[in-house]
Amino acid sequence: MLKPKKTITKKEIQRDPFLESINKAQAHLQEKRSIYMKIALGLIVVLIGYNIISEKKSQSNFDASAALGQAMVALDRGDLENAQFQLETVISEFNGSESAKIAGYHLGKIKYESGDKLGAEIYLSQYLRDQPVDLMVSSTALMLADISLQVGNTKEAISFLDIGIKKSKDSHTRRMIKLEKAKLILSQGDIERARTITDGILSDKDVTVIEKQVAEEILGRIPG
Repeated sequence: MLKPKKTITKKEIQRDPFLESINKAQAHLQEKRSIYMKIALGLIVVLIGYNIISEKKSQSNFDASAALGQAMVALDRGDLENAQFQLETVISEFNGSESAKIAGYHLGKIKYESGDKLGAEIYLSQYLRDQPVDLMVSSTALMLADISLQVGNTKEAISFLDIGIKKSKDSHTRRMIKLEKAKLILSQGDIERARTITDGILSDKDVTVIEKQVAEEILGRIPG
């Protein structure tokens, strides 16, 4: 007899944090979550509208956009079990569509936050290859960097951080990822590169208190 499927709630999800500075960068992104969600939902509306007025778009693309919209609404409401089911449906039924690629990011993020790093890596790596929406690339890179770091692949983690830096849409996230890169570089013994990154951030006129604190902590670990 099959056991009933356990309902997943937000409270049950424990984020496996990257490092302290990445937590702060992710917290900044979380503060803007409602804005990003509105943008995402807006993109869905645009996709649906474009699919309606364009003869070149198939009914399949319209259905994919609508299904993704339903998944995003469920995700915004915190109904993670329903959201995950909807996202999996979009990916399986509309494979290769833009909607399926976006669904892959959200499904990968859910798996990452629930501790399923292997499952998360599959979806997040695919999203990083496709990059249908730049807005979520930095977050994808951060999660993949964390996964790489947990298996001891610092070089690969730094490579992911470089992608996150390049694709960051706001200066605070970009600086926090740069500081995390400086920490990893310092752990490898490259003092001068770590110092250069840190000094560069401290020289910015609009550096925040958090950024300054993390930068000074890094400099405090540099001998001499």
